[in-house]
Amino acid sequence: MSVRRTLRRARARRSAGDRGAALTELVLIVPIFAMIVCGVLEFGMAWRDSMTVSNALRSGARVGSNMGDDRYADYDVLKAIESAMREIPDTARVQRLVIYHANTSSSAPTASCMAGTPSSTAPNQCNVYTGSDLSRLKSDFAGTTSCGSSAPDRFWCPTSRQNEQALGADYLGVWMQVTYTWITHMFPGTGLTIKDRAIMRLEPRLD
Repeated sequence: MSVRRTLRRARARRSAGDRGAALTELVLIVPIFAMIVCGVLEFGMAWRDSMTVSNALRSGARVGSNMGDDRYADYDVLKAIESAMREIPDTARVQRLVIYHANTSSSAPTASCMAGTPSSTAPNQCNVYTGSDLSRLKSDFAGTTSCGSSAPDRFWCPTSRQNEQALGADYLGVWMQVTYTWITHMFPGTGLTIKDRAIMRLEPRLD
């Protein structure tokens, strides 16, 4: 009887030890697994937003290219971007949107333009907007053949853009900075900053 009792106790101790080891392994593995799942979720969502921003910028640049020196070119660019940004409905996440005179097909706006300061100095003119400007009224873009003194696009007025084929059409660039805020808050900081740009030459006219 004593031998059987001893064996039962030994098996019970081994079983308890196995359960303890399994619990320890679970405690170690769960945080790592949770981090991986959160990482896939967060960076997947950020990648989706990055693709949305890229597509919106291309849409805006295409519209700006087609509009040429039309007075309401910037207004239509903003509306095209607003429409393409439906996957990011919170316009407050759009920190900065710059429509600028690009010197080449790959030029970025100047540092001051990206920081939020518009410029009327050639050849680095730029108009700076924020997320709230995506819903601006057309009447805000005052002026007919030129931009009004308080018009948001007065620094690089659309009517001054060069789209004559003989003279060489201007490049129009659209740059945007958007924030992605962590959903799970599992990572340091508040989120990521997404920056991108699209550049297209104004559609030339013959005269």
